[in-house]
Amino acid sequence: MFTRHHRGSPQHRPRLGGARVPRRGAGRPALAIARALRVAGCVTASVVVMAGTRPAVGQTSGAPADTTARPAMQGIPAAGSYTYTLVPDSSADIKAAINVTVSPMSFITRGIARSRLTKVNPLPHRVRVRLAADTVSVAFDDGDPVVTPVDGHVVPWVNALAKETDQAHVVIASDTLRQTLVASDGVRENALIFDDGGRLRLLVTVTSHRLPKPLVYELLFRRDPAS
Repeated sequence: MFTRHHRGSPQHRPRLGGARVPRRGAGRPALAIARALRVAGCVTASVVVMAGTRPAVGQTSGAPADTTARPAMQGIPAAGSYTYTLVPDSSADIKAAINVTVSPMSFITRGIARSRLTKVNPLPHRVRVRLAADTVSVAFDDGDPVVTPVDGHVVPWVNALAKETDQAHVVIASDTLRQTLVASDGVRENALIFDDGGRLRLLVTVTSHRLPKPLVYELLFRRDPAS
């Protein structure tokens, strides 16, 4: 894409067909257990772990979730605002990655694609992340933040660099916040991977029907002590 910044299965049903049903009036406890197992075999569980929806320790699944705060999830920080600064020596060369992507193109289209990708993929020196109970906000340098609901709903976001409106959504799983922006000519995915050491890896993947192959590069950031 030429823009700046992408669920359980039914449980196995127990085979009870071969079980012998006791005669009337006998074995009532066994019959009750068999009925309970039949009901349990029809239950389909689907669990989506997202910020703000994960039950707190000691909270039962039937209790209402606490939406005032979100606990940290395997590396993803708790609710709050964080700033990360680029580690240049441990980050990819974006211009070199662009050259690799456009190299199979013809002389004329290669120049156009390189210029477009360079414009909308500037090297960010800071990433600003704000995590709330129901939303996630990600911004690069002084650019406008992309604010998306944690439940995965798609929302419009005005891309100032591309001068068009993208469709944005986010998915949170384990230690990764995966932000996807869909434009008219392609898709950009920002995978923000957090670790317990205060580092943030940003893996960018840009795909478009106009490109011979995806543009992929990875940048490393370190959390600012004050955030």
